[in-house]
Amino acid sequence: MSLISIIDAHLTNGADKLLEGAELSVEENERICLVGRNGTGKSTLLSLIEGTRELDSGRIIIQNGLKIAALHQDPPKYTSGTVYSLAATGVPVVGEALAKFFSCTDPHEQMELSSFIDKHDGWAKDAVIKKVLNRIGLEPNTPLADLSGGNRRKAALAVALASEPKLLLLDEPTNHLDIESIIWFEEELKKFDGTIIFVTHDRSFADNCATRIVELDRGLIYSYPGSFSKYIELRDERLRKEELANIEFDKVLAEEEAWIRRGVKARLARNEGRVRDLKHLREVRANRRDRLGNVIMEANEASRSGNLIYEIKDISLSFDGRDIIKNFSATVMRGDRIGITGPNGAGKTTLIKTLLGQVKPTLGKIKTGVNLEIQYFDQYHEALDLDKSVADNVADGHTEVTINGKSKHVISYLANFLFTGRRARSPVRVLSGGEKNRLLLAKLFAKKSNLLIMDEPTNDLDLETLELLEDLIANYEGTVIVISHDRQFIDKVATETWVFDGNGEIESVIGGWSDVLAYYERVQKDREEKELLDKQDNEGRVVRVDVAVREKKTSGLSFTQKHELEKIPAKVEALEEKISVLDEKLNDPSIYADGGASAKEISDERTKLVEELDALYARWEELEMLSEE
Repeated sequence: MSLISIIDAHLTNGADKLLEGAELSVEENERICLVGRNGTGKSTLLSLIEGTRELDSGRIIIQNGLKIAALHQDPPKYTSGTVYSLAATGVPVVGEALAKFFSCTDPHEQMELSSFIDKHDGWAKDAVIKKVLNRIGLEPNTPLADLSGGNRRKAALAVALASEPKLLLLDEPTNHLDIESIIWFEEELKKFDGTIIFVTHDRSFADNCATRIVELDRGLIYSYPGSFSKYIELRDERLRKEELANIEFDKVLAEEEAWIRRGVKARLARNEGRVRDLKHLREVRANRRDRLGNVIMEANEASRSGNLIYEIKDISLSFDGRDIIKNFSATVMRGDRIGITGPNGAGKTTLIKTLLGQVKPTLGKIKTGVNLEIQYFDQYHEALDLDKSVADNVADGHTEVTINGKSKHVISYLANFLFTGRRARSPVRVLSGGEKNRLLLAKLFAKKSNLLIMDEPTNDLDLETLELLEDLIANYEGTVIVISHDRQFIDKVATETWVFDGNGEIESVIGGWSDVLAYYERVQKDREEKELLDKQDNEGRVVRVDVAVREKKTSGLSFTQKHELEKIPAKVEALEEKISVLDEKLNDPSIYADGGASAKEISDERTKLVEELDALYARWEELEMLSEE
């Protein structure tokens, strides 16, 4: 017998039909990744399985005695108590007594609690709680108020695991987790003794964990065996076949409509059946739910900034006696796309706030470029007013927004982000997590910018929107600085990645996440080779001296300067290519048809690029000379 069977399920949410005859069977020890567009009802489906919501019609059959635990997309924001007391809430009967026992100072009350715990085999549950917290990496006595966003997520996960469930429901479990924690979590899920149904936007996580992909699409459920990568291929094939079937159906319907309009033949008795068939075709077409289009993203770009965006010189920052950032230096130039990653609580958001001028460094200084128009994406959606409508959040009460000089009605603009007119007039508090992120992107891109600073923009986004965001950032004319723990996202958008180690050090690596991995593999290999040389005989010591001499030769450059030098050839090549394109335009006689206005604009642009190229060559020469000292 299946663990769960969903049969002919129907459910509406207001005017939205979330389920229309959906069917699903879940077996033991499966790891099912539930996917679908934002707002299609993924979280609702999990709540139906959990038993916190009911169907309008249909059945959900759950195996008798099945113990279910859930990690919700937005767990409560706990502010009082400890990590242990929170985890204990996942243990029925004795959880509360265990939490009280370890916080109680009255000997008499402790004795009563101990007796109650003994009676209900509570010490075994205490061992389970501590084992879970140890696996997750949280100290039991840590106050909840002191936890970072990622560690709050871990604490909420501890509540679910402490109940020792056989079915685990996880709604966006990787939100706010750092990459190290995500990789750890992947291994934990693979070892979990039970069944897991999870919703995630993290493609690497889905690929590494899922044994089956289940898609919720327009009220129906589709199942795909195997990995997430295989699902994409199978889904596209299903949609292609659906499109061909719809084209054929519409062709038949059009022919029958043309026949009925001719009139006379349709009134003959022998054609009544054909008339009935036409009515049925009309009903089928009226009830067809076409797939939603894709989000249309366009950044409202401001005039160009200066070449220099930020020059960060030896900044350090301490908080409560702990070094958050130690002696970090970097240069951000126009067009750079900086990815930032590292452990939770390491100081990534603090660095962003320092760049924004909201936090002052303890030591060092930051030189900010000129003509910057900055837009900031906040992972906690604090820029959204939950009581205002979606439209008012974007247009500030106006009816129109202006994007790159073109005026557009706010409802039409929001349609590009897949908000219907009714949804655009709804209060923000009714939106799903993914819809809130889409709204924040719509709000962000409606304002002029040449520098985007984004803190975890990929959380809760569906696959299609995530890929479009990647394309927008990759083609953005300005500069982007983005914190993310999505490995594929960092790989696709970052030209440079700053990696926090959690102890105040920040490593700058050219490229994305794959380059970070390759860099640390090289570092580890070099370290092992050096250790091997240290153990060798006299001949080895000669080699070691040679290595030391070679290292000394390149000691004229700091680590950051070495990386800056590595970046310059690619930047030079890109600038020369842009100048070449402008030269081709200037050689085209048609460019002078408007009296030379267009030619002057292109010539001015070329002059700026040449100046930028000259400055880059000068810096290249300067760094080369330093490296030879």
